[in-house]
Amino acid sequence: MLPSCMVPDGRLKNGARQIRVACIIGSAEVGGAEHLMLSVMRHLPADEFEWSVICPSGPLVARYAQVAARVGAVGRRSLLNPLVIMRMAVLLRRWRIEVVHTCLYDSDAGGILAGRLSGARRIISHIVGHNFYVTEERGWHRARKRLWSWLYRGVYLLADQLIAVSEAVREDLVSRSGITVSPRKVVVIRHSIAPESAVVSAGHVERVRRLCGVTDSSVVIAAVASLIPLKGHRYLIEALPAITGSIPSLRCLIVGDGPSRPAIEQQVSRLGLARHVVFTGVLDEEEKKAAIRLSRVVVLPSLSEGLPVALLEAMALGKPIVATDVGGIRELIDDQVSGVLVRPRNSDALASAIRSVASDPAWAEQLGRAGRRRFEETFSFSEMIDRLRALYLTGQSRCG
Repeated sequence: MLPSCMVPDGRLKNGARQIRVACIIGSAEVGGAEHLMLSVMRHLPADEFEWSVICPSGPLVARYAQVAARVGAVGRRSLLNPLVIMRMAVLLRRWRIEVVHTCLYDSDAGGILAGRLSGARRIISHIVGHNFYVTEERGWHRARKRLWSWLYRGVYLLADQLIAVSEAVREDLVSRSGITVSPRKVVVIRHSIAPESAVVSAGHVERVRRLCGVTDSSVVIAAVASLIPLKGHRYLIEALPAITGSIPSLRCLIVGDGPSRPAIEQQVSRLGLARHVVFTGVLDEEEKKAAIRLSRVVVLPSLSEGLPVALLEAMALGKPIVATDVGGIRELIDDQVSGVLVRPRNSDALASAIRSVASDPAWAEQLGRAGRRRFEETFSFSEMIDRLRALYLTGQSRCG
């Protein structure tokens, strides 16, 4: 049976029984979706909800255990494994889970099936991006991804409610070719970040400064994202030679890790950019925010996005953004007002935008201030929490 950290079931607080909610999430690595769910569990009223978590092994398992009554870790096996699905269903039934909340596609598919098998009364899936979005795959890989692009939403027919993190994600769910879901099943709840996420200690900034070899004369840009093809790092690296010619003190921080890292490192070497590019690997939350704080510009050259947490963090910290005009990014940024948007897969446009912002500190500061105002006015963390609470308690939430 899956290992779990257990406390007595059916815990009572203030004389009222808590609603038992299980978060089934397909990753315990450091990432935006993972920290979103951690933040939700921390901030929903503890006297109303008792949390359990089912997830793969990873560095965040201990963090999940700090906010959940129970954590069931499934090792490195996929949550789509039939044996894992059956074991998840056993845990959900044993823990008498009433609401199942899934996040990330493997856990959506496996978690929805496990929730149905367990008899949970309500199943909610949190859709944070464009699943099976065809980008740069070739041959059989492209054909297979196109097939899944048609089929993947079938599992959502078994869910009670779908949460889309942006209007772009909602539109994709209900209109992309293939199996679709009813618009009535989808509610848009734009995610946000907790107020404490906008605070960065001077000690963490100094530590990251030393780690990355940043000096007082460095002009720092940062790309905070998993190193996967969808995030478009290759286009950022292609853009750098056109920037370093006019900004020789440029330092580009590649914050994150992933399967594309060897290819990106080879590209950096091939273009002779080793002295300008720093691969930080995965940073903890405080160090990641410090890397953003150090940056003159935060860059996200993605090919597809739901509503990227890294850009919300940059906005909260008052940092200007250069990003591609895809998916939910355009719901975050007013072009030329709170950031600069460029076409995806266009290294020349990316280079021009980064160079313009990075070489003009006054404009960069103006963009950053506007971004922070937009974040504070539009992406309320308390509203996100209130609307999720309404979903758990009543199943009702207004779209918007």
